[in-house]
Amino acid sequence: MIGFGEPEAMTCSRANCRETAVWRIEWRNPKIHSEDRVKVWLACSGHVDYLREFLAAREFPLRVVAVSDAVPTDAVPTDAVPTDAGSATGGAAS
Repeated sequence: MIGFGEPEAMTCSRANCRETAVWRIEWRNPKIHSEDRVKVWLACSGHVDYLREFLAAREFPLRVVAVSDAVPTDAVPTDAVPTDAGSATGGAAS
């Protein structure tokens, strides 16, 4: 988050959630990202559907995998979720 320091590693990307992430959501915006550019959001069990639906509603290509199944690689850059993805859709935190 801007101005609030870095989130803890393996923390859910949903705004204001501090639960441990168990899901990895790999996605890209095809209007601005080439096929080799992949962004990653992490999700706890309670927010994986919300974050997936947030991206799917925008028709972004995505893939959801369990963190334990993800293969770490330096070729996959990671980026934090915007500080409040819910405000873009008018959704409330669950």
